[in-house]
Amino acid sequence: MSGPPAAARSGTRKTRATRRRDELILDALERLLTETPLRDLGVEQISEEAGITRTRFYFYFKSKHEAYASLLARVRDRLLVFYDTNESWFQRPESVRPRESMTATIRAVVDFWLAHGAVMREGADLWNSVAEARTLWHDLITQPVERMTRAIERERQRGIAPDGPEPGRLARNLIWHGERMLFLELIDAPGAMSVDDLVESATSVWMRAIYLADDPDPVPEDPQADREDPQAGSPS
Repeated sequence: MSGPPAAARSGTRKTRATRRRDELILDALERLLTETPLRDLGVEQISEEAGITRTRFYFYFKSKHEAYASLLARVRDRLLVFYDTNESWFQRPESVRPRESMTATIRAVVDFWLAHGAVMREGADLWNSVAEARTLWHDLITQPVERMTRAIERERQRGIAPDGPEPGRLARNLIWHGERMLFLELIDAPGAMSVDDLVESATSVWMRAIYLADDPDPVPEDPQADREDPQAGSPS
């Protein structure tokens, strides 16, 4: 069987090459951000780090802010993949205890933020001043809020979490609170917690806010289970 036409093969190679160079630029930008804030970086520095010319940079991005927006989108997408796995509390299987699941999830999210700390620091700092970052940062927060809203509704339907504040409002408060706490960690603010303390305190806040308990049973007990069967012991 013959392969695709030459023009199609050429287009495929070009697409792969473009995507690869695009990723190299984003990799270079993330490395640079670990030492220098975006406001102090120029396209020339980013291009040099990526091993391309300034002219070549503009073939892929119109500005350093557009490149940063693409980098933030890449990080956001990788984080959202985790939220949608069974390892995440947002999708908690009934067999896993709530606190165990929540602690592991918060730990994974904190570790991810710290691994991409420079990107997250810039997003948390620039979202209200750089148009290219604003929509993406709101989306990075909004999508976890939507997932937490559904998770709270699920836990209430399972009978594990009691009724309380409207799920969407509760989720929004908890996610934005977490965002600020992580930002303080990223900038090493005075009084910032250790990672272990941050994970433990965040877990306690989420558990108390959602479950009004430290670690409820993953499956609620049957209220009829402890009642004596009226037929039990009756003469046959």
